[in-house]
Amino acid sequence: MRATPVAKRVAAEKGVDLAAITGTGPGGQITKQDVLAHAGAAAPTERAALPGDLADKASLPVRRLAAEHNLNLREIAGDRPLSTLTIYDVLSAIASREAGKPVRVEPAYATVKRETPAPKREEAPAPRPAPEAPAPTRPTAAPTPAPVQLKPGEELVKLSRMRLAVARNTTQSLFTAPHVTTMWDVDMTAVLQHRAAHKKEFAAAGVNLTLTAYFIEAVVAGLKAVPAANATWTEEGVIIKRYYNIGMATALPMDQYGIGGLIVPVIKNAGELNLLGIARAVNELAERARKGELKPEDLADGTFTVSNYGTSGSRFQTPIIVQPQVGILGVGAVEKRPVVVSNGHPLEPNIGDALVFKPMTTLGFSYDHRVLDGATADAFCAAVKKHLESYTV
Repeated sequence: MRATPVAKRVAAEKGVDLAAITGTGPGGQITKQDVLAHAGAAAPTERAALPGDLADKASLPVRRLAAEHNLNLREIAGDRPLSTLTIYDVLSAIASREAGKPVRVEPAYATVKRETPAPKREEAPAPRPAPEAPAPTRPTAAPTPAPVQLKPGEELVKLSRMRLAVARNTTQSLFTAPHVTTMWDVDMTAVLQHRAAHKKEFAAAGVNLTLTAYFIEAVVAGLKAVPAANATWTEEGVIIKRYYNIGMATALPMDQYGIGGLIVPVIKNAGELNLLGIARAVNELAERARKGELKPEDLADGTFTVSNYGTSGSRFQTPIIVQPQVGILGVGAVEKRPVVVSNGHPLEPNIGDALVFKPMTTLGFSYDHRVLDGATADAFCAAVKKHLESYTV
């Protein structure tokens, strides 16, 4: 017996036996309208607006569905309070938009206002007339999206599951968290000297010592200094996490059209690993990602993400947060830049100033402004910068 999830839920609420219903959906699938028609009801029960300031606050499932489909809840609600909107209203708006109609729809639930009940009187209330049962309505077929019309010289490339997932997740993140990005320059001299001194030692242990390992170790130090950067936002409060599962954004090869992929394997409990352990984890996860051998658990439970886009030559970007994390650190290319070194006042001109060339990189830290502010985000970056510039041979 085939039925949509909504149809099953409505049938359970109304005590309707799905076996007694003939579906009118694709392939005989039972739809919500089929259940309502069988039950002899044209619409669900009334939906009341929430009291006070909550009256114009839509529920979380409604906000998520609207964000995923880029819909304005105010346009859907019209003059109604946002708290009266349901997922049925949003689904109806989606169908209206796909059919080329205005997004605003009639409410799936009748709107009523909450009022303070008047004191009860002793006399019995007058009997109410029984409401007439509305006539069952026949469901209408869902509109079929119009096919894409290509112009000469155009080609339609079907979206892969990974491309769809990246599009969905990045769009959801931007609609969920207010993004702010701060940029920090870091002198990589100490890191490069330490790497040159210990690269052979790590190779003897079967580990390729990459710069990514240094960045991840520095990120853990920054998260310990500013715990709010290793957190999750909820409506009840901020969840601070005392374990450090660091996601490592990894680009996958591009196809013939230049369309690639992105995957984020997670180094679990990175706070318990030294530089050798982190470097080994980076090597193993990157290799398994390239071979397509990652398991679902390798991609789950990240608390913070590092994106080393500098490996492709980029100087800086504004990375998008991986939900439900509150921050992602982007790392730009390491390159020689002219830097002023002063032996006197740091700002006023003096004869101790000198122009030298140093290996520099720029960090781009995107953070959730609901949790972190400019000062706290910069405190995290300052801790990362201090750790990177403090390595000794």
